[in-house]
Amino acid sequence: MAFIDDLLESGGNFILERSEGIASLRPASDRDPDLESFQAVVDRVRAHEGDGFSVLEDHVSSDRPGDLVDLLSLTIED
Repeated sequence: MAFIDDLLESGGNFILERSEGIASLRPASDRDPDLESFQAVVDRVRAHEGDGFSVLEDHVSSDRPGDLVDLLSLTIED
């Protein structure tokens, strides 16, 4: 879970909400620059999957081209 804790502490242009057993990440806004920069966060999260969490679902934006993820849902492992 250290990676999720690091994300919480480092912050960025995204919103991370965490509660018991789950977490979600999304861009700070629905503006194109925020959505595009969020893709780097998505890549980092996917690269660290297994470090105390797994990706439950990733939601691809339906109103923008390019298969951009606008929401990640995570399951936090105990």
